[in-house]
Amino acid sequence: MTVQSIMTRDLRKILPSQSVREGLRMMHERHIRTLAVVDDDDQFVGLFGIRQVIHLLLPKAAQMKYGLTNLSFMPDDLGELYDRLLHVGQKPVSDFLEKRDGLLICAPSTPLPELLELLHQSFNTSLPVLVIDGDSNKLVGMVSAWDVLEKLVMNVYPDNGGHAP
Repeated sequence: MTVQSIMTRDLRKILPSQSVREGLRMMHERHIRTLAVVDDDDQFVGLFGIRQVIHLLLPKAAQMKYGLTNLSFMPDDLGELYDRLLHVGQKPVSDFLEKRDGLLICAPSTPLPELLELLHQSFNTSLPVLVIDGDSNKLVGMVSAWDVLEKLVMNVYPDNGGHAP
């Protein structure tokens, strides 16, 4: 089994110039955790998702590379969270995305055991599936731990509509 057989092809994409607010609205409306960020030529640039949103909601002192790790003394006022979200909401997604160079990726031909290892190593819940040809980074899908689980459950447990091996 390869990534191609389980990846999601119906992708939600966002341009780097679109606002964080637009990204959050798309994620909320479609109940998805990660958006693929592509440029005007539909080339993969990076990911914007729940990890970035949570990071944006942290106080500035915790957002720094070697920031505070114990935030129990910080107020947990929702008004402050709303203010932080309103402040970053107008900024472009490009300011906060996880860039392509720092991400683990896979190809449609990646075998399942290799995919499992990549998902295990990744901080993201989804991996971009790219066809790389020279300087081109064509995004053809996304694959998540959920995609793997769904395929396995449907094929292993007969009481869930699947069939026994």
